[in-house]
Amino acid sequence: MFILKESEIEQLIKIKDAVNKGLSLGSLTEICTDIAPLVEDKKFVYTYAACLLASRDRIDDAMQMFILNIEDTFCKIMHDYLEETGSFELADKVFKSSDPYDIYTQTEFFKKHQSGALKHILKFAQQNPPPKTALPITILDVGVGNGEFITKIVNEIIPLYNIKSIRLIILDQSEDMLRTAKENCEKSINIPTEIISICCKIQDITKQQFETINEVKPIWFINAGLSIHHMPKEKKIPMLKNLRKLSPKLVLTEVNWNHDLPEKDSPELLYSVAKSYGVFSESILSLPISEERRKLCLYNFPVAEAINIIKQDREHRIDYHTSIKEWQSIAGEAGFKAEEAVANYVSDNQAFSFVMEMHDN
Repeated sequence: MFILKESEIEQLIKIKDAVNKGLSLGSLTEICTDIAPLVEDKKFVYTYAACLLASRDRIDDAMQMFILNIEDTFCKIMHDYLEETGSFELADKVFKSSDPYDIYTQTEFFKKHQSGALKHILKFAQQNPPPKTALPITILDVGVGNGEFITKIVNEIIPLYNIKSIRLIILDQSEDMLRTAKENCEKSINIPTEIISICCKIQDITKQQFETINEVKPIWFINAGLSIHHMPKEKKIPMLKNLRKLSPKLVLTEVNWNHDLPEKDSPELLYSVAKSYGVFSESILSLPISEERRKLCLYNFPVAEAINIIKQDREHRIDYHTSIKEWQSIAGEAGFKAEEAVANYVSDNQAFSFVMEMHDN
């Protein structure tokens, strides 16, 4: 997780105060230059100021400030986006189409992240056999995406228990994703598979949808891969309590980012946004794809999410990525016991993404 020292936060707040006062670009640049020697990541002062300026629609000033740290991946991407669009608004609804997600799944980040998660889930399945009375064996996948990951999970665990058939409950807020996931599962899973599709955000599941899942219990385990960070802490807890009613076991795969508790415009929030989405975007930039498809993925995924987090008050964000430590606290408040997190992807010698098992406490 990317964090700042308290002494650094105190200095960076001076930049926020200067932006709030409407100081000119020249005066603001001087303040940033004076503060730079007092923080470890010296050029973040320009990134921080640029994000604040962009969120206040001072687009030209934001672009000039991003240029002062243009070697940074996040700054380069945001500068180019502002130059091309002329605004600090989302290009489109994130994952309106499955195309940006399909491009993202080709990245080195995704492959390493998924490979590590798959290895851990296989180990989990070996140590936690399915309920003997459950026929067919049932798995609930929250945020199924395009269905390729749950397909790999199922095909890996089939030989462990000589599973002859399986039932998958796949949940996603996108009808397009659900259709794609259903097609992929039906085509690629090696045994007869019953699929129940439920279109909703897990935090907004209706009573009827919940009962549809509840009627097919017992559920072996719940898989939640990069899918339950779309709500603040105060909603994560009741959401996990609901999931615990469906199954005593949950495998969480997430990113170790700090986008939940920090308030809008805070140095700690924007530092985490710039660093995490910068590393994430590097993997997209390295793909051997056309510039058109690269922009499709960047502008409708990391850039869109970053803009939303930067611009919106906490209650209106669409992403609330949570640190490992905070997830452990949330799990405990929901009645789960969270096991030690296992890193899937490492950046700066710390977990960038991770897997965490949760068991009924």
